[in-house]
Amino acid sequence: MGGVISVHLDDLVRIVAQTLNQNRIHAVSVVTKDGAVVGVISEIDVIGAIDEDIDTLKAEDIMCSSCIRTITPQSPLIEAAKMMREIKCHRLLIMGEDAKDDVAVGVLSASDIVAEMAKNN
Repeated sequence: MGGVISVHLDDLVRIVAQTLNQNRIHAVSVVTKDGAVVGVISEIDVIGAIDEDIDTLKAEDIMCSSCIRTITPQSPLIEAAKMMREIKCHRLLIMGEDAKDDVAVGVLSASDIVAEMAKNN
């Protein structure tokens, strides 16, 4: 499980691209000023803006708000893996324990699950 690297709704797409590149990650969550997760931006979303002015286009313009998939810290790994397989996604946001908590506390990636499966337990 990794920490949550986020961008703000009003960050420019160039900042989003720099954040992805500098952190060597494939997606970021998009948050409000209060830290509430409102969307996700993947590398493909950034690539989709290649013919736009990324110094004026904002994160909110390219984010996917319907792409947010979540689990809780107590969610079993097998359930998370099944969810990823069924909805064909590569990452799940780990949200706070309170169902009303809209702040992500972590990210579980497909790579995390593969690493766990590779362990010799």
